[in-house]
Amino acid sequence: MNLLKQADAADTPDLLSDRIAKRLRDEITGGNYAIGEVLPSEQIIAERLGVSRTILREALSRLKADGLVSSRPGRGLTVVSNTPSAVLRLHEADTDNRSQVLAIVELRRGFEVEAARLAALRRTDEDLQAMRTALADMEAANAQGEVEKGVEADLRFHGAIARATGNHNYQLFFTFLAELLNNGLKVSRRRSAKIVGRPLDAQREHEAIFKAIRDQDAERAVSAARHHIDNTEVRLHDQFESRQD
Repeated sequence: MNLLKQADAADTPDLLSDRIAKRLRDEITGGNYAIGEVLPSEQIIAERLGVSRTILREALSRLKADGLVSSRPGRGLTVVSNTPSAVLRLHEADTDNRSQVLAIVELRRGFEVEAARLAALRRTDEDLQAMRTALADMEAANAQGEVEKGVEADLRFHGAIARATGNHNYQLFFTFLAELLNNGLKVSRRRSAKIVGRPLDAQREHEAIFKAIRDQDAERAVSAARHHIDNTEVRLHDQFESRQD
């Protein structure tokens, strides 16, 4: 089946290579290839899927990273595993793709709301100081229109909340999530900075989360964190709508 003909007109090369990687990954883990079996040549696979060899090579590089295939001198790509990886692998959302961006917001809602609740129950004075410093840096960056510094402070604030949970897994996942969010947040903030009041709204939402955690009010922390993510979703919807006008 020619995936290029099926591809959405808005697909970027990265998105298309994601689709090809998923197709090949499903074929390998679905039992189409045995361990030790050599994949067909790049030309044959590219023609079968209707994509360029450049796109295909990017997709194959992801299968290598997943540990499913390996290059063998003189043999080409060989299947070394046909078991789905247990390692979490997510790709950064395309900032022009509404569904991808909002899917990340949904992920944040589930993670950040519970993190705020645990932080309110377990935070230390050191945790609170880290949050205060991040909030002050965020406010200063917003006042000066320094988007990158504002995003860095924003991520530090949420990182401090993850640490305040006292759960190492929350800290690890936030480190992963921060890498996923970094560039997208910068693009989003540059757009929203042009709208009067938007940076101030976000600042107030972060301060409400901080105050609830400071007061060890878990219920209020949950409400404030959910309010922040819900408003983030609304702001992103508004950005996409304004680009269509």
